[in-house]
Amino acid sequence: MPRLFFAALAIAAALATALPLHALTLELQSILGRDRVRLKIDGATAELVRDRFHDDGLLLTGVREGRAEVLLAGRTWTLPLGEVVIVDTSTPPGLPTHQIRADNKNRYLTQALINGGAVQAEIDRNVGAIIIAASDADRLNLPYKDKPSRSHRAPRQTVTEVKDGRQVKTVIEPKDKDGKPLMYKDYRLEVNSIRVGNVDLYGFTVTVSEKPGQTTVLGRDFLRRASPTWSNRVLTLTRR
Repeated sequence: MPRLFFAALAIAAALATALPLHALTLELQSILGRDRVRLKIDGATAELVRDRFHDDGLLLTGVREGRAEVLLAGRTWTLPLGEVVIVDTSTPPGLPTHQIRADNKNRYLTQALINGGAVQAEIDRNVGAIIIAASDADRLNLPYKDKPSRSHRAPRQTVTEVKDGRQVKTVIEPKDKDGKPLMYKDYRLEVNSIRVGNVDLYGFTVTVSEKPGQTTVLGRDFLRRASPTWSNRVLTLTRR
C-alpha cells in the first residue's frame, strides 16, 4: 500500500512539472450551432459565441463538424469534441505587455499611437473594426479622403425630457442644412502601426468615420493580434 501511495505521488509530481506554469485546460463539451459552443475552461462551464472574446482571451473563430477553432495566446487551437486540450498561456520573459484599468463606466480608455500620432482611444471587444474618428484622422494628417468610402444615414437620436413629472422620450432624425436626412461617410484606410503602451503592432486596415459623435475605438481587429485577457477590471495586452 505505501508503495502504491508513493508511486501515485511521483506520477502526480511528474505531471505537475510537465504542465506549463500558466495554462488553460479546455474541453469542448457540445456544439450548439454554427456560431456557439459549450466549453469547460479549467473545469468551469462557459458558452462561447463566434467573434466574442471570453475574459481568458479565448475567441471562437470557427465551428466545424465535431470540432471548434479558437484563438488564444496568439495561436489558433483546434478543439475536438470531448477531448481535453491544455494550452500554455504563459508569457515568455521579454514580451511587451501593457495593462489598462477600466474607468467607472467600465470603459478601457488609453492613449494610442497611430502611425506615430497620439490619440485618445477606447479598447472595446464588442466592436469588430478599428474605427478612427475623422477629427483624429485630420489631426494626424491621415490621407483618407481619396480612399474607398460608403455613405450612411446618421442614426436617430432619442431626447428624454421631464414633463408634468413624467419622462417623455422624443426621437429626432438629424437633418442637414437643407432639411434632408443627415448623411456621413466611412473610409477604408491602411495604417502602418498602432501602439498602446509597450505593445506595438503593424499593418492594419481601419475605418475612418465622419459619423457625428464618433470616437476612436480599437476593436477586435486590434485585439486579435494583442493576446488580450480581462481580470478584475484590468485589460492586459501582450505582443507575441
